[in-house]
Amino acid sequence: MKPTTSRAARARSCPPPVPPLSPPARPLPTRSLPALLAQRRRLGWTVLALGALLVLLALLAVPARAACVSGACVSAGPRLASVSTTQGALLNPLLGGLLGTSLNLSVADWNAVAQGDVRLLDFLTALQASTGVSTPSQALSAGATLAQVSAALQAAARAQAKTSLAGALANLQSQLGGAAATVRVGDLLKVSVDSGALAGSTINALDMLSGLVQLYNTRNVLTTPAPVGISGGALGMAGVINAVQLYAQAIEPPVYVCGPNGTSFHSAAIRVHLKLDLVTLSPATSALTVLPGVRSASIAISQLDLYLEVARAEGSLGAVDAVGKAVTVQAAPGVADGYLGSIDDSVFFNRSRVLNAATDLGYGKIGSLVLNGSTFALEVKSSARGDAPFATSLNFSGSFPQTRTVRSSTTFATNLAGSLVNNLALRTTPSLGLLDSVVSPVLKTVVTGAVGPVVAPILGGVADPLLQLLGIGLGQMTVTVNGICQACDDFKLTKAVDRTDATPGSTITYTITYQNSGTTNLTDLKVTDATPAFTVYTAGGCGALGSGLSSCAVAAQPAAGGAGALEWRFGGTLQPGGMGSVSFTVVVQ
Repeated sequence: MKPTTSRAARARSCPPPVPPLSPPARPLPTRSLPALLAQRRRLGWTVLALGALLVLLALLAVPARAACVSGACVSAGPRLASVSTTQGALLNPLLGGLLGTSLNLSVADWNAVAQGDVRLLDFLTALQASTGVSTPSQALSAGATLAQVSAALQAAARAQAKTSLAGALANLQSQLGGAAATVRVGDLLKVSVDSGALAGSTINALDMLSGLVQLYNTRNVLTTPAPVGISGGALGMAGVINAVQLYAQAIEPPVYVCGPNGTSFHSAAIRVHLKLDLVTLSPATSALTVLPGVRSASIAISQLDLYLEVARAEGSLGAVDAVGKAVTVQAAPGVADGYLGSIDDSVFFNRSRVLNAATDLGYGKIGSLVLNGSTFALEVKSSARGDAPFATSLNFSGSFPQTRTVRSSTTFATNLAGSLVNNLALRTTPSLGLLDSVVSPVLKTVVTGAVGPVVAPILGGVADPLLQLLGIGLGQMTVTVNGICQACDDFKLTKAVDRTDATPGSTITYTITYQNSGTTNLTDLKVTDATPAFTVYTAGGCGALGSGLSSCAVAAQPAAGGAGALEWRFGGTLQPGGMGSVSFTVVVQ
């Protein structure tokens, strides 16, 4: 008889289910009873046992195979070739602020993390061990602290002998104690393929960490963010900014994916408030002092509040060609809105609130005007909507990971800054009284001329680099294809016998070896067989378990001395490459 296998369910969605291995039954060669008895007397059971074995091996050498289905792993996140001193100065307060704690990694450590790609399956396997679940797939839905995530990334880095990355992650892990709440990696990384198909995919350590920090912020940091201070010198803008107070919050976390054609992914939606202490601007006031009624005037502009809301950038997987190693992605940057003035932080950082410039934006103080010896506060407000996004087709081919950037406009930050300046509204507190109608139009021109040149550098030199570290940018989206995942079923059964001849009364042991030689995890496995003709059953058992399986039992068997069907059932998941065996013994009649 030939053994068969049944796989009622699989922990995957790519590719579609495959029929059980059940080639058409071929009966063993038969003879008349007198001929068999004569053969038995002359040759014992050598020819019959060996002939049965050869037929079985011929039947069972063919694997059960289905057509492979391809997908890809894609992320929208930072792919920094190197981390500059300025970027390092931003990463620590940015990620620390999102966590509500403090981080202090060196630029060298951030470089190691930014450049560190680890095998995705290694990472999930390490996370499986640290969270105490049974499979890498279950690790996606297990609650894990960011320290555990960092430790799992370390383990994956060590497995690839990436010592600098492992050391940097160890330094980071030691600083993550304040982020004690848990997250689920599966809320960031949506895997709709079998985890066994991830063997050829990688994940960037900074992608994973920054994405999980944003997820952590969304799930666990519900209050208005605390400000984080950054010096203008650290930003490379000492001549423009003395210092910045940074407030950042993820309104919606990003989603990375591993899936087939049509799978969608997106970056985070972010709100950022930059409270800027400017190097004081003192524009010339000659245009004011020539006005009727103005004897003297001076202006000092020393502060500015900039608010940015960036909607999520979105993408989807197009064609995936695993053989040709080619992937097509559709990607569109998110709309970015900018505001100058004053928005109450409880309003701006309310995740459930849609901002309305008409009702939520107020005037914010930027400096002072001394006019004819009296001091007035200078206050401004402005809002601007960035360029509407459009979808772009990105083509990837060759080796992975591979990164592309799509932009709404190469001058997005400049255009947004120009719109904010052009839309600027100005007032003084208190009012200028009788001089208001004469002075205010000229005053607005003077103030706009002073503020305008600093808004674009602030957007391009502070806000845009800041957002890029979170995987988004002003008018742009960075997309990385981390690898192709190809799911194929390939399950083999082979049967062997422990002797090539047998006489009546002899015991024969049959061993059935099973192997998952595909790329998908297999669950609910069972193997069936039956006692050969002219034999009676004595015992059956389980041999070595394949990788990922948790149990094996003889679920059905004939009574001792009888004949009939056998069935072995398995618990757990047979992982790709997993191999094990079952056996049974019979006595020749």
